[in-house]
Amino acid sequence: MDAMTGAQSTSDVRVTFMGELPSIIGLRSLQVALPRGATVGELLESLSKTYGDKFSCRVFCGPAKLHHTMLIFVDGENIKERGGLAATLGAGEVEVIMLPMLGGG
Repeated sequence: MDAMTGAQSTSDVRVTFMGELPSIIGLRSLQVALPRGATVGELLESLSKTYGDKFSCRVFCGPAKLHHTMLIFVDGENIKERGGLAATLGAGEVEVIMLPMLGGG
């Protein structure tokens, strides 16, 4: 049976956390189901609600503004090349990698 329902229109997003993020949330990777066509911003908002201020403060430096040290890749492409937080996650299975860079000089 091939029932067309609203529940079918989700994407499975596999998020991999690198750097110190696994120690903040307690996981190296997880699977998140989001509505098809969701954005990187919506994914991060969902993760922030789940993992709280410690996660949010490491990822964001202000409302809807990523820390300049946070690199995020969707299916191997830097989101800066795809519209930043407005980048869509696409359909089907999506891989997101979050890589916080350490400052240095």
